[in-house]
Amino acid sequence: MHSSKERALGPVVGWLITGCVLIAAMVLIGGITRLTESGLSITEWKPISGALPPLNEAAWQAEFEKYQQIPEYRLVNSGMDLDGFKRIFFWEWLHRNWGRFMGVVFVVPFLIFWRQGRLKGWLMKRSIAILIGGGLVGALGWFMVVSGLSQNTDVSHFRLAIHLCAAFSVFALVLWTVLDIRNGKRAFRSDGSAAGVWARALLALLLVQIIWGAFTAGLDAGRIYNTWPLMNGSFMPENVRAFGSFWKDFADHKDGVQFIHRNFAWLVAAGFVAYALRFRAVPNMPWKALLAMVLVQFVLGVFTVLTQVEIALGVLHQLGALLLLSALLMAIRATGKVLHEGSRFPKTTG
Repeated sequence: MHSSKERALGPVVGWLITGCVLIAAMVLIGGITRLTESGLSITEWKPISGALPPLNEAAWQAEFEKYQQIPEYRLVNSGMDLDGFKRIFFWEWLHRNWGRFMGVVFVVPFLIFWRQGRLKGWLMKRSIAILIGGGLVGALGWFMVVSGLSQNTDVSHFRLAIHLCAAFSVFALVLWTVLDIRNGKRAFRSDGSAAGVWARALLALLLVQIIWGAFTAGLDAGRIYNTWPLMNGSFMPENVRAFGSFWKDFADHKDGVQFIHRNFAWLVAAGFVAYALRFRAVPNMPWKALLAMVLVQFVLGVFTVLTQVEIALGVLHQLGALLLLSALLMAIRATGKVLHEGSRFPKTTG
């Protein structure tokens, strides 16, 4: 009986799925940008004119001279020539322009669908929230870059974590909206079952692991202690507690950050495996996806460490976190409180 409304919202679903794909691609590009140390190569934020790269040698030289003024060049890359600068410039330029492209892809169809009357009620509110969230992710990206332009040779790993978590949150909101349209609205709130309670506990565990993964990337902590399962023969090397401060040692120091990230992975993996097997009979529970993705993500993490963060593995590991989050969101929906069926499809004019 909802066939006409389903047809009316078909383009909206396609738009949102495209958004999910673009965000996932942005996660890949962002990972490459970070791992190639390219994120500080563009030292200004020009929303419009910045879309074009330097178009002649004089313009390239001017951009290079700006880069030469920041600590990363003076303290880390002082031997870099113009060709080397062009290589790192490309990834940051692509990262920013992919963001611009995503802005167009999200905003233009939104305006069209709004004009057509396809976005009403909760779907209109949700779409606006997605647009605001996307803009916030972009602003947080510049907030992150600024932290590495004056005193530091890298961006703040705390700001990197905020930027990454914001991007993951927008992805989750877009995916949830797609599923709300296609399968009926579900609340994030648990239905009160054990499966519902534990699914949300797993989300908290995964969030901690994602945050420490961002810390690991921001501090280049994956490039030390490249053995497994022990850290150069020790469970906890002495240098992990070098500062005697819990926060400094485990959140602001390479050794401690890697210690948390690699060992918390055991808890996350065990939690996902136990959950998938325990609640596999729950209707619509994606238990096979949970098992597969947590295994793949764990193995990717191990090999990323063993290879001193080989770029392809590091990027896939970051994408794996997004896919694992997606599988967990399916489990959370399967155990979420069902909202009134009549609210599934917002009213449309056609």
